[in-house]
Amino acid sequence: MVSINLKKAIAKKHIKTSIREAIAACPTPIRISDARGNILAGGHYHQGKKIPIVVAGETVGWVEGDENAIAIAPLLACILQQEVEKKSLANELLERYQEIDLFQDLSTQITASLELEEIASLAIAELKNLIPSSSGAIFLLEKTSGMLEVLSAFGEVYAPRDCLILARGLVGKITQKGCGEIVNNVAADSRGSHRDRLFSALICVPLKAEERTIGTIVMGSQTPANYSTEELKILDIFAGQIAIALERALLYRKSQTIARHAQERAEQLQRALEELKCTQAKLVQSEKMSSLGHTIAGVAHEINNPMNFINGNLSHALEYAENLLELLRLYEQYCPQIHPDILEKVEEMDLEFMKVDLPELLASMQKGVDRIQKIVLSLRIFSRLDGDGVKPANLHEGIDSTLMILHHRLKARGNMPEIKIIKDYGNLPSVVCHAGQLNQVFMNIINNAIDALEVGHQSIPPSDRHPSYQGGQGGSLNNQQLTPEIRIRTQVIEENWVSIYISDNGCGIPANTLQRIYEPFFTTKPVGKGTGLGMAISYQIVTETHGGSLECYSQLDMGTQFCINLPMTPVHRRHEETANISCNSTFKRVSSNLGNQLFSGSSFL
Repeated sequence: MVSINLKKAIAKKHIKTSIREAIAACPTPIRISDARGNILAGGHYHQGKKIPIVVAGETVGWVEGDENAIAIAPLLACILQQEVEKKSLANELLERYQEIDLFQDLSTQITASLELEEIASLAIAELKNLIPSSSGAIFLLEKTSGMLEVLSAFGEVYAPRDCLILARGLVGKITQKGCGEIVNNVAADSRGSHRDRLFSALICVPLKAEERTIGTIVMGSQTPANYSTEELKILDIFAGQIAIALERALLYRKSQTIARHAQERAEQLQRALEELKCTQAKLVQSEKMSSLGHTIAGVAHEINNPMNFINGNLSHALEYAENLLELLRLYEQYCPQIHPDILEKVEEMDLEFMKVDLPELLASMQKGVDRIQKIVLSLRIFSRLDGDGVKPANLHEGIDSTLMILHHRLKARGNMPEIKIIKDYGNLPSVVCHAGQLNQVFMNIINNAIDALEVGHQSIPPSDRHPSYQGGQGGSLNNQQLTPEIRIRTQVIEENWVSIYISDNGCGIPANTLQRIYEPFFTTKPVGKGTGLGMAISYQIVTETHGGSLECYSQLDMGTQFCINLPMTPVHRRHEETANISCNSTFKRVSSNLGNQLFSGSSFL
């Protein structure tokens, strides 16, 4: 209700002018006073009528005079009523501007965030200041379960993560109805639940985005209150802004979830692609090795048959030669008279030299045949097929066959001296394994050891050197002072485990390369020189196929050692963790201690 101050009102220029004109037009004096009798305008007092000036049912002043004053009073009342209405309109416009500013501030704050909890917290803080309430909350509706979960709250009625159920209780039913409502007497409302009756009065307005209810706002007082439709209107406007902000945040959260799932899916597909690529390469490599094994086995078989024939006949040839030489001695003893033609032939063929050289020639041929038979046997051992699964095998035979096949690489060439092989074989029992696959492991590791020794002695061009053994000048100088050696040691380290140590005194492996030697396709060799699968396949054969462990210790300019730990009986991959624990209990201790001793002083691995 806008009150009017008559003194201030008639002091305004346009009203003062109108009053003066009215008084001047009256033939008799007129006096105007306020409600308390203070004279505000007019001449001297004359006994006459006293007419009230009434504005909005309130007497704000008086007009004193004769009958002419009767017309002045309504005129003043009309002018003052207009002032009241103008002032009331101005106040209302000011309130609206304030509300617009408040809505704009709130909209700016909540639209600046895409976090549900932050939006709800900002909104409930503004509503708390705008609508007098002792408790309040903003709920978010979970469509599937119909639960209304508190996003933000103040007061004692609701706590974070409290839940209500849609269509149950006063708040749930108002939310389901989809239209805001004032309940100034909650106790008398039959829809109320125990939680609702903690309020004396409340306002509940659903949050709607595109005609879809996504939540609700509850503001209430725990003491008697009388909420107005104006407050409901304000809350309803706020609810529209909050619903838009929450909907944006929900869409953002959903997009983040979709993006995260898409990223995870992409990563899974990438991993699957890499695994498929790796598996495909390993299958190709395995097929190559299998084909090579078949070829070697076939070649060994074809060589073995004629070699057996030659070997079987050589003993007879040697016996025949000895008999003929014996017969020749008897002829010389008992038939001293020799025909001149025979003497000429004897001199021509150098019989004396032939008698000495023929047995040696046949013995040399026998050694060659024995050598070929050993090579054939090594080829057959190395190329044994694992189609029948695991079976007991002599690991020493596999190592020896590998060394026999690599014998040509161990010989002295150019400025590269002969590589010395030092064997320290323990008393190993037969190991149930895939022998052919383990022979591949021995081949890869010993080949790498030979590469390391060759790089250390600068005997091959850099493009042909193995990427795992680039030791630098220090390694070369160190190796020039040492005889290139490969040591192979075997031992039983536990009741059911064996270890094979393969060491070289080459240039060593750099630390950054050592971390990646088992990584599929890792190689620094030029295209066509290496696939990067040798050590990766070796690691898979030892760890996954046999349930063992493959460890590597290396130091630049000192050398490298590989330690292969194998169970004597197969260990399925699903028991790999148990096997590794068993390995760690002994292998780590044994191998670590050994590794620490390898590089101490000038001693070789």
